[in-house]
Amino acid sequence: MKRLYLLRHAKSGWDNPAQDDFDRPLSRRGRRSAPLMGRYMRNLGYAPSIALCSPARRMQETWDLVRDALDSGTAEEMRPELYHPAPRTLLDTVQAIDDAHESAIVISHNPGILTLALGLIGSGVVSANPFGKYPTAALTVFDFAVDAWKDVYPGQGRLIGFTRPKELDSAA
Repeated sequence: MKRLYLLRHAKSGWDNPAQDDFDRPLSRRGRRSAPLMGRYMRNLGYAPSIALCSPARRMQETWDLVRDALDSGTAEEMRPELYHPAPRTLLDTVQAIDDAHESAIVISHNPGILTLALGLIGSGVVSANPFGKYPTAALTVFDFAVDAWKDVYPGQGRLIGFTRPKELDSAA
């Protein structure tokens, strides 16, 4: 069994319109929602053994805040190919994860993360698109009845959960 967590980066700031997209930091809302999602993951016992993250600043800041709230020993890899990737690139990245890792989190951008999530659904949902717009800092969790990451294919994931930060904000 393999467990995959898909996390869209938290809300980024647009304070400096001349700033390169790659270097945009998190906004105040993003700095609040990322640790909220990390605590939520910790409370549910979600502990990815490896994190694959786009090297863009907002992705790294998101992961740093989630990781600190998780308080776990997750291995980390910054992957340049995860900066605004095509869904196929995201799937290739998942399929290339070392099988020693039973669980992994991928932190990346939309629309790729939404498209990948929709493509992976095999069971556990009744709606054609349970995610809606896939907001910033939203988390999707899938289980796959496979022993090797290379065997993760579209339509095979069991959707365990989808959580938006605003749902956690209202529960707090």
